[in-house]
Amino acid sequence: MATSEHDGISLACRLTPVVAGPRPAREIQPGFRLMVYLHGWERFEIDDQPFDVSADGGPVALAFSLTRPARLAQIAGSEDRLGKLTIKTPSDWASTLDLEGGGHGDSLAAFLAGHGSSHIWRLDDDSIRLAKLATEPPAWLPREALPLYRRARAFDLICVTLSTLALRREENVLPRSAQALLGDRIRIFLLDHLNEPLTIDSVAQAVGASVSVVQRCFKELYGMTVFDFVRRRRLDAARDALDNRGVSIACAAFMAGYSAPSSFATAFKKAYGVPPKLRRRQAMPFREAAE
Repeated sequence: MATSEHDGISLACRLTPVVAGPRPAREIQPGFRLMVYLHGWERFEIDDQPFDVSADGGPVALAFSLTRPARLAQIAGSEDRLGKLTIKTPSDWASTLDLEGGGHGDSLAAFLAGHGSSHIWRLDDDSIRLAKLATEPPAWLPREALPLYRRARAFDLICVTLSTLALRREENVLPRSAQALLGDRIRIFLLDHLNEPLTIDSVAQAVGASVSVVQRCFKELYGMTVFDFVRRRRLDAARDALDNRGVSIACAAFMAGYSAPSSFATAFKKAYGVPPKLRRRQAMPFREAAE
């Protein structure tokens, strides 16, 4: 169990698989919780509200909010080991958030203020990658940097989760099978053609659906537009190149699809909180240590 604190917000991350199975009921404290299931399944109750979470069809996440102490009863779980990442925040954490702007503050505030509010959804590739990096950081990271690295990935996951909760659908269910299949086709096509010019018409034609269906389906499943997804994945590729290969800022900007390094720098800082030049400089000692 790794525990860290930053700006008064305490996060506890369970970073190793846990043995699932019946356990005595216990009290859990108020706060916001995010549980990412990478594999296996688990069945439990919180204040008699049942949860049956399975990653058999792919990694899923469960977020819930408690405004007072609650009773957790573990009912059953995977016979083998359960791969799960847990992130917890204290009861006053929601009060530190600025929920103004974006048009979704009321929805998110209502979720965080409700005792027993919950939402479950299938994870996209970005969230899966973040969870796996939190549980298994890159081998080249020195031991001293592991807590900071894991804490950063935990905050990344919380940010993605808040966006998902703000844009969630009213029904608390996993995507319908037909919608999920279409979403997978769209996502796979985008990933296979990230380095090519893309238009919404070409995407729709490739997956055999109308433009409006593609846009609506993708937004409902992944909480972002098709081209928000493309931009983020291209930025991720540029970030990985800065971290692991030490490419120039101009080269990283080209990889991300930006003709002007200044525009790339603005987008990069908005996505990751630091400018690319600083990110490249911070990663340099780690790359040299790994060589």
